[in-house]
Amino acid sequence: MRAGRPAAVLAAVAASVVGCQSFPDPPVSFVAGLRVLGIKADPPEAAPGGSAAIVALAVDTSGATPDAAWSACVAPPLAGQPVNPDCVRPGAAPDLQPVGRGLEFTATMPAVDAATLGAPDVTGGVYLPLVGDVRDAGGGLAAVYRWRVAGSGAANANPAIATVYRLDPSGTAVALDQASPVPVAAGDALSLGTTFAAGSAEPYTRVDGTEVTELLTTSWFCTAGTLSVEKTSAVQPETVLRLDQRLPPSGSAIDLWAVARDERGGTDFAHRVLLMK
Repeated sequence: MRAGRPAAVLAAVAASVVGCQSFPDPPVSFVAGLRVLGIKADPPEAAPGGSAAIVALAVDTSGATPDAAWSACVAPPLAGQPVNPDCVRPGAAPDLQPVGRGLEFTATMPAVDAATLGAPDVTGGVYLPLVGDVRDAGGGLAAVYRWRVAGSGAANANPAIATVYRLDPSGTAVALDQASPVPVAAGDALSLGTTFAAGSAEPYTRVDGTEVTELLTTSWFCTAGTLSVEKTSAVQPETVLRLDQRLPPSGSAIDLWAVARDERGGTDFAHRVLLMK
C-alpha cells in the first residue's frame, strides 16, 4: 500500500478480494518511498481472547525507519465492501480499539461477535480489520490487515515460502540465496517464482459445502525494472522481471520481495537482493 487517501486503501483491499487489476505508472509492484507490502498474523485466525504475533512488512527506500500504531476496527463493513470506510477515515475513534504498536507486536482478538463483522466470504470466514497508522520522518500511510475470526472449522495456518527461484537458460529453477545478492545487468530478464513448504495449501470446506484446496498466490515487488505479471500462482507460476527502466547506479542493490497469501488470510513473505553490475 502506498501513502494516500483512505479511499485508495479501500480500493486496494477490494481489488485484492475481487481480483481487479489497474495499470498505474509506475506500477504498484515498483517500490519507492514508504510502503507496506504485506502483513502477517501468526496464527492467521483467532477466537476472541486469542493472540497472534503480527508482523508488518513496511519498507522505506529513503532509508527511514517506519513505526506504526495499530487499532482493531469494529465498524461492520457496508454491503459489497470488505472494510468499512470509517475504519481508515479520520475521526473514526469510536470504532477503533488500540491493539499494539510497532512493526512487530502481539495482538489479542477483542470480544467481538462474528455476526457483526459482515457476511462470511466464500471460504466461510469473517474478518476483523487491523488498521495501522504507519509513519516515519517523511510522512505516513494507512495499512489494513483483515484478521480472520476463528470459526467452527479446522484452523487455518500461514503458507510458508520454501524458495524464491529464477529459471536458468535451460529452464531449471535455481534458488536465490537470501545472503548472496545475484549480479544483474541492464537489459536482463529474470523469470521468477516461489515454491512452498509441504502442507502450505490446505484443504477446507466452502460455505456451499464444496471441498477444495487453497490456491496460493504470490505478489511481487521490486525497486527496479518492470514485472510481466504482479501476481503468480499454480496457474501462472512465473513472472519476468525486466531490468529495462528505473534502474539504480552500478554497484547498487535492487530489493525484491515476494508476498504469499492463501485464501483465508494466511500470509508469508521473503526478501532477496539483486546487485546491479
